[in-house]
Amino acid sequence: MGKLLEIKNLRTAFKTYAGEVCAVNGISFCVSHGEAVGIVGESGSGKSVTMLSVMKLLADNGRMVDGDILFDGVRLNDYDDRAMQNIRGKSIGMIFQDPMTSLNPVFTVGNQMVEAILKHNRIPRQQAWQKAVDMLKLVGIPNAEGRMKQYPHEFSGGMRQRVMIAMALSCEPKLLIADEPTTALDVTIQAQIIELMKELKNKINMAIILITHDLGVVADICERVIVMYGGIIVEQGKLDEIFYQPLHPYTVGLLNSIPRLNLGKNRLEPIEGQPPDMIHAPQGCPFVARCPRAMKICDMAKPEYVEPSEGHGAACWLLLKGHRGEM
Repeated sequence: MGKLLEIKNLRTAFKTYAGEVCAVNGISFCVSHGEAVGIVGESGSGKSVTMLSVMKLLADNGRMVDGDILFDGVRLNDYDDRAMQNIRGKSIGMIFQDPMTSLNPVFTVGNQMVEAILKHNRIPRQQAWQKAVDMLKLVGIPNAEGRMKQYPHEFSGGMRQRVMIAMALSCEPKLLIADEPTTALDVTIQAQIIELMKELKNKINMAIILITHDLGVVADICERVIVMYGGIIVEQGKLDEIFYQPLHPYTVGLLNSIPRLNLGKNRLEPIEGQPPDMIHAPQGCPFVARCPRAMKICDMAKPEYVEPSEGHGAACWLLLKGHRGEM
């Protein structure tokens, strides 16, 4: 599989009253055609900002300081907003975290879907309407023809999320970015949404970037996992490598915080402490204050990213100094 999305040394910063905050600090990764990649980490780790940088949808106080973003061989850095409008929706679809705020409450669902389709396809409006109906049927919305005439508030949370997926997929994008697509949904609907994404991925060979804090969802759909903390990638690798051979103490902490009934654990093992203050970012490893295996050098200098095995690496002094041992 060739590379579809390639991010090189991305740095994104935001101006605040307290100073400039570097929310994403020099990350690099790639996504291949038809591949599902999960990006996990706590709130504020830089997951969503990374994807908003790719889509060029940063807030007015945000800017991409450094790095290159290549999509299907084209450098998106050189694209202005008008050029990006031809990429968004057509080549890259995005599902935002809250479907209620992503859908316009004063327009019907059908009107919004049709406009999205017509934006990227020179077809008659009636044909666009039928395509929208077919997409709603595809994502499992009953009475799709009638639902097209309804407003977002007339849909449940799960159904609104299905509408967002249908809209994101209406132009058959090469890449779907899903930002916490199952947040606030009950377990049954969550399972249905994930199963739907898996089916559509296989059907049209679409790549998926899934942004989430739920490792269970990642295990269900992703082939590769990127772990972010404090604006950097602390570890990335194949799904089995991350789950069964973690290299970074933060990844270990995330895995230990998952309740596992089969191991007889009746207490959660949370990661003590709080994420770093990015206005006054640590000089060394961003995880140093919470790391149970921190060394003096961790507080003094940032560790380089190394790959002990191909495709599986981490940014940790334990690897660089050969002190990994059992984690």
